[in-house]
Amino acid sequence: MNKFDELKRNRYIKKMHSNAIAMVTGQVALREGCLKMGYLYDQAHYIQPFEDFEIRIIEDFSSETGFFPLNKRRNLYNKEYLSRLDDRLAVIEEKYTDLVIQKCRDIIEQFQYIKEVIL
Repeated sequence: MNKFDELKRNRYIKKMHSNAIAMVTGQVALREGCLKMGYLYDQAHYIQPFEDFEIRIIEDFSSETGFFPLNKRRNLYNKEYLSRLDDRLAVIEEKYTDLVIQKCRDIIEQFQYIKEVIL
């Protein structure tokens, strides 16, 4: 890995670290944070694969909730239909929330060093 790839990878890791903090503190909604985390992880992993680190639980959560509309797209749906979707979504979120938050805490701890890296 050349120095430019290392710099790009470190930037993605720093964004993953920040995103994990935002998810744990509730500054970012769980679903949106998981989508972003998946993207950042894939970008960093593409430059150089991670050793002994994966985000499977975050990917599983994103996969199970990918059907449900986000933000402004919700305005395109009937309120009654949205209510039924929200009931289904609540069950999925209840199943995954603690696991995803714990994974975010792991990310924060594992990549704590990134705050010391000069980007």
